[in-house]
Amino acid sequence: MPGYTENQIVIFRDADHVFELTNRIDLWPKLFTEYQSAEVLSQDNNVITFRLTTFPEGERPSRTWTSVRTILREENKAIAKRLDPAFPFEYMNIKWLYEPLPSNDGVIMTWIQEFNVHSECQFTNEQMESFLNANTRKQMVSVKKNVENWQGVI
Repeated sequence: MPGYTENQIVIFRDADHVFELTNRIDLWPKLFTEYQSAEVLSQDNNVITFRLTTFPEGERPSRTWTSVRTILREENKAIAKRLDPAFPFEYMNIKWLYEPLPSNDGVIMTWIQEFNVHSECQFTNEQMESFLNANTRKQMVSVKKNVENWQGVI
């Protein structure tokens, strides 16, 4: 059975700021704690191809991969998939959904990951779900804090 995670967080900032900040790939090293760099490789209207590099953690070296993200502002969502290298996944699809609170003083941000672990990976889908849930929740707390406290220009 494929892997699946779904996590939510409320970010107390108006919907436009939350959407714009979290979809600016070049700002991700300032929003997330895990990204050492985020490089936009190409952009065609609302489709962005980019490269992410993580910080090394303990024994684990940094990891780099490319992804493509389609930003669907009118639908309050962004969809993405990991391109190269796909490993440790056969595939990884991501959706970010944004639901403005009725007062527009916040947004419920939902982060969905659908994936299948590569057959040569040492982890099962269930083990990867556990890892991704823990890491996603940690990263969402960082994004929340940094978006709510953002003082810079978008």
